Amino acid sequence: MGVLSEIGRFVENVFELIVCAIGALIAAAIWAVGFVIEMATDILSWINGKLESLLNQGATEVQAIRGDALADFIKQNQATGQYTEISLSQLNAMNNSVINVAMGDNRIIDDQMIRSDRGLSSEAKAQFKGQPQMKIKIAV
Repeated sequence: MGVLSEIGRFVENVFELIVCAIGALIAAAIWAVGFVIEMATDILSWINGKLESLLNQGATEVQAIRGDALADFIKQNQATGQYTEISLSQLNAMNNSVINVAMGDNRIIDDQMIRSDRGLSSEAKAQFKGQPQMKIKIAV
């Protein structure tokens, strides 16, 4: 159980880091081209476009977080009074988004929110395998 609780705590910590920056992410969100977010054209192209910069800054992985999972996390914490600094429109904007978070040495190096009209494509959803986030290793 110790390993599972540590993994759960890590996931919660990543979500909390993102929640801290959610206002800025929504303000600077990049709208995905088209109606849905595609794995290759949206998520991986962001990584590929910044790969050299991310590696130079010490990034070792990118956490792709489903926006609807982050919105649910925030709602749960709002219900218990742990987080209240987000507007309803910002919370709703997350439902059709993916947040890319480049990380290295337990710190956020860069992030980006991709929003679309309909959220993730069926292929992108399949890549998440029912999980709220997906880890993409970028360092060798």
